[in-house]
Amino acid sequence: MAWADFCAEVLDCRDPSAVVLVFEPTIDWGVTLFQRPQHMAMALGRKGCIVLYRTTGDGVGGVRAIAPNVWLVGTPEITALEGAVWCVYSTASLSSPAQMAGRRQHGRVVYEYIDHIDAAISGSQAEVQRLLALKTAACSGQADYLVASARVLYEELSALAPDKPVAYIANGVDVGHFRDGRDRAAALPERFVGFRRRYRTLVGYFGAVAPWLWFDMMSQLAGHMPEFGFVYIGPDYGGCAGKLPRSPNVLYMGAVDYNVLPAYAGQFDVCFIPFSPGTIARSTSPLKLYEYFALEKPVVVTAEMQECTAFAEVFSGADLPTLISAIGAAALAGETPSYREAVLKLANLNTWDLRAEAYLEVLRQ
Repeated sequence: MAWADFCAEVLDCRDPSAVVLVFEPTIDWGVTLFQRPQHMAMALGRKGCIVLYRTTGDGVGGVRAIAPNVWLVGTPEITALEGAVWCVYSTASLSSPAQMAGRRQHGRVVYEYIDHIDAAISGSQAEVQRLLALKTAACSGQADYLVASARVLYEELSALAPDKPVAYIANGVDVGHFRDGRDRAAALPERFVGFRRRYRTLVGYFGAVAPWLWFDMMSQLAGHMPEFGFVYIGPDYGGCAGKLPRSPNVLYMGAVDYNVLPAYAGQFDVCFIPFSPGTIARSTSPLKLYEYFALEKPVVVTAEMQECTAFAEVFSGADLPTLISAIGAAALAGETPSYREAVLKLANLNTWDLRAEAYLEVLRQ
């Protein structure tokens, strides 16, 4: 639709109580990894909000419906919109302090701090400086609301903006997506199926194959646990797939479409999140943690992943012996019905719909 038609047919006809939210550009909708912005947009749409998701690379020149109450917007005409809530992520690809200030003149601004700002994530020191300036502006008064996805990030924002309320809203899960039978219905490639057959216990990871993974430890684990199969699924960021272990018991499947991801992960016996020790590990709220829970799978993480180890059901290790022990204990726990029931309950307590309700509560304040 053209922007003028969308305004006339949708915005002007909406329920007056419906909140209009604009997600500033951060990641395109059609990326391989379905991430927090897309999930939160859809959950807010289910809550009756009108969500306008700005995009630069999805082939949208005007406005296109993508989910209930969620629209992709590819036209700059949206910047003249009055009265909206503008959602600016700490990873926003085009936002600046001046732009944020301009948005506040026409509506309200939410700043979401979702990742430690680091060149390993952002790509360059110049980008790091831009994002740091954006965070400083948000904490200095250019944002009306501050939201953090991890406790470490929450504490950082609280210290930078002591006079502003800060909300902690972790990542979540679309439980239905991982429990609707996709793991039984989808046909998997023989390369994966054959690998699965060779190992009684399959340890799996899905997500970005990126600089923050602990590649050296992953290699040591593969070498010391030859009876276990290790599967890594996800897009290659910056050539990091070349750092994966080169071992007969390691399989890299590359990127897998989100729609069939449950079919692969449903074959895992133990789910793994091997972030390298450091600030990124301590400040990350992994979506995959809750997605693993929804699959009723035991989870092993590296010890500094505080958002994960906060759950007693999660196994962790800080070095080779403790990670070997954690993987073995997790494999046994995964065979226990009471454990599987416990992690499924955790998934149901951490849905995106509950996260969206917490988000709306922030706006009501």
